[in-house]
Parts: sequence; structure tokens; C-alpha cells
Amino acid sequence: PRPASVLCLGAICLIGRAARAPAGPMEEAKPGEAKTEKTADEKAQAARAAEKEKEKSQVQCEVLGVGGIKVGEGTTVHPACLIHAKLGPIEIGAWCCLEEQVEIVNNSSEPLIIGDYNVFEVGARVQGGHGAKIGNANVIESRAHLSLGVKVGNGCTIGVLTKVPELEELEDETVLELGAIEAHTKAAKRLHEILKETVPRAHHLRKTTKA
Repeated sequence: PRPASVLCLGAICLIGRAARAPAGPMEEAKPGEAKTEKTADEKAQAARAAEKEKEKSQVQCEVLGVGGIKVGEGTTVHPACLIHAKLGPIEIGAWCCLEEQVEIVNNSSEPLIIGDYNVFEVGARVQGGHGAKIGNANVIESRAHLSLGVKVGNGCTIGVLTKVPELEELEDETVLELGAIEAHTKAAKRLHEILKETVPRAHHLRKTTKA
């Protein structure tokens, strides 16, 4: 696949740096030899060579496809992200945050539009197509997956490891959590057990007397 055309409006692309081998020992001049200073041209060449080596060790986000990608102002894209406009364009709004290993792929000719102030946590996946769209101020937590054609409103939270089925539409301020019913049931039972033991010790009941 070939790189996509990218329009960045003040976006920030964070670049991770791979570990580098420690520098070797400094060479000292032998007795009787004068230390030679590098000329300006030699210093410039050394700087360019160092910059090339630095680029080789960097881990950047991968941007692919023919559909074109637009990234809004202030949006931060972390290393090892994949933004792939296979067919249609991908538009990411302003002040979003794409953490490491986020994957946003559009397999359809329809545009995949993502609003402003959205946070995609580590390993989150979004699949475009069939009218897929994400509104504003949503949090897609770690390794959550938005399947084909999912529409997300505003202010929603998609929990860790949660997979939203195809063509699902989420209204504003929807919260989806994996195993939420079971977790809340256990929490309620545990709270009841604690209060059953604590309340009699903390509160003194008085018997009422007849007037």
C-alpha cells in the first residue's frame, strides 16, 4: 500500500525513539600527534549523518491509503498508530488524542468522520464504512473495537475490551462496559454485606416508650 495524502492543520505527531547502542570509547591522540579540529564542512556532514541515523531509530505512526487523510488542529498522534484510508477519506477533528497502537481504517468509499476532543486509548480500533461516524468528546478506551458502520454520538465512553457490533448507533452520553451488569451486581451485594455488619455497630437503636 502507498502512503496517503495527509493534510495536517496544526496537528502534533509524536515520534518514539528506539534504544540506541552506547557510544564507543573516545579516541585520544597518541603521544607526539597533534589534535586536529574539524572544519565547518566536516561538522555539517557529521551532523547530517547523525540525523539520518536518528531517523532510522525512530518509530513513527503509519499513514496509508488513497482516500486522503485530514487531521485537525491540536490533535496528537502517538507512535505506532495506523491510519489507513484504503478507499474513502478519513477526517479527524481538532484536539483529539490517538495513543499508541490505535488503528483507524476506512474500507469504504464513504468518508469516515471523527469529531473534536475524542480520546482513543492504547490499542483502540475503528473500522469505517456504511456511514460510520464518531461525534465529539468521546473516550474509546484501551483495546475497544468499533465495528463496521458504528455511529457514536457525543460524550460516550466505550470501555476496555468492549466490541460494538456492526451498524450499532450509540446515543449521546452512552456508556458501554464489558461485563458491567455482573460487575455492578457483585458490587451491590458486597456493599450490602458491609452495611449489614457496620450499621448495627455504628448506630444505637432506642426502644420507643408509650406516652
